[in-house]
Amino acid sequence: MFKPFRFVLTVALLLVSALPLHAQAPDAQGNLAERLSYHVHLLAADSLEGRPPGSRGSEIAMNYIAAHFETFGLQPFENGSHFQPFQLRHASVNLNATNVIGIVEGHDPQLRNEVIVIGAHYDHIGFNPGREGVERVYSGADDNASGTAMMMELARYFAENPEKTARTLLFIAFDAEEIGLRGAYHFVRNHGFDSTNNLRLMFSLDMVGMYEAYNGVDLKGIGSLAGGRSIAVPVSEQHGVRLKNTSADIEPRTDTWPFGEAGIPAVHVFTGLKSPYHQPQDTADLLDYEGMARITTYMKDLLTELSVQTALEPAPRFVRAVSPRGVRTDVGVLLSLGVSRHRYPDAFFAAGNAQFSAGAGLFAQLHFGHSFVLQPELFYDFNGSETEAGRFSRHSVSLPVNVQYNLVNEAGGLLRLYPSAGLYGRYSFAGKVAGEDLDLGGVHRDLEWGLNLGGGLQIYSFNIGYSWRRAFNTVSTDGLNSFAASNTLTVGYRF
Repeated sequence: MFKPFRFVLTVALLLVSALPLHAQAPDAQGNLAERLSYHVHLLAADSLEGRPPGSRGSEIAMNYIAAHFETFGLQPFENGSHFQPFQLRHASVNLNATNVIGIVEGHDPQLRNEVIVIGAHYDHIGFNPGREGVERVYSGADDNASGTAMMMELARYFAENPEKTARTLLFIAFDAEEIGLRGAYHFVRNHGFDSTNNLRLMFSLDMVGMYEAYNGVDLKGIGSLAGGRSIAVPVSEQHGVRLKNTSADIEPRTDTWPFGEAGIPAVHVFTGLKSPYHQPQDTADLLDYEGMARITTYMKDLLTELSVQTALEPAPRFVRAVSPRGVRTDVGVLLSLGVSRHRYPDAFFAAGNAQFSAGAGLFAQLHFGHSFVLQPELFYDFNGSETEAGRFSRHSVSLPVNVQYNLVNEAGGLLRLYPSAGLYGRYSFAGKVAGEDLDLGGVHRDLEWGLNLGGGLQIYSFNIGYSWRRAFNTVSTDGLNSFAASNTLTVGYRF
């Protein structure tokens, strides 16, 4: 429940400690950039000590946001309150955390039951003792006083102009984002609507204070909404706002992720890592407030346009990706380096001397739910062995197909640890032995097939793996019982 006396006291203390004596709150009808600056300077003040969940600084920020929601005229969320409290455990400590929520009801009777969420986390990482016991405050101006300020000004605009939105807008200041997106997860699991299906779209305004330095703004995830790009791009052109990332990918490191996991299209509004990310130097004086005002004005019109659409539906590819039975497809490039040799199981020596091998090509990944990935590859590889006749080498095209089983799968596949197994086929189109051309398709087989075993680790778009390959058929047809073998390391990049 909102406590006026506590709010007045805490904000009064904040104002005394955070602002110059001449500073005053800008008029509501005044300059948008000045209002954004004012919010950020308050929320990122040293006296709030980095706003970690459960702290005095977090409580001051929480009450500051709620008081503005009240002043703007936003409807409370539940039980007559703008607060959604919850408890969490972090680092062996029980903490009280709070989401702050305000509602602007849509004016269209047919659409007002559908909700667009505009969120921004207001917590940051706190402070650490510096040298000689001096505290180092992590102010979190860009991360994420900037997004909180923008969310508040969007809330002000739509509360003053409710006719601008056909659908209901839910403005949420999330707590505990920095320790696992806890506030967003709590809301998604306890939103109070008849169905999660009421939530049609979500925006996370997280680190939006560096428009000029980043030369644009990301709307990562707008492609998860069917037709999302075709709505967002024309509005950006009207405002002269440069959009950069407009993919369908849901960002896992901000509050978009719990919504995306629940099948709700979710968009990360972001101006890059241009500020001193998670450093004490992320202070309010570094931010681009004119750029923030530009993005805010763009978001006003984008939200208005989205609110009046006949339907807000997830894109089919996004639906498949989040479905437990869905199939998500990725593609990328790979490079392999290792050694190859011939095995002679019937001879008195076990194998020929190893020779350097290398390859490069393409791969695809078909993700089946949470546990299994099918990965076909197509690449050129150079392979061979030292033999009694001399150096044996081949130029080949290989087609391995492996099944990967995820022992670890976090953040929608951005972190995976897996063993793999499968089969491969190889067509050799050129080669030499002791300086003479191979008789491929004659004495020397041009087609080979065999077994692949291995494993790998994927971190974001990068993958490193190991492959153990053994052929089932012989290298030649002249009666010599020799089989190709290789051990390689692979490095891949997923687009």
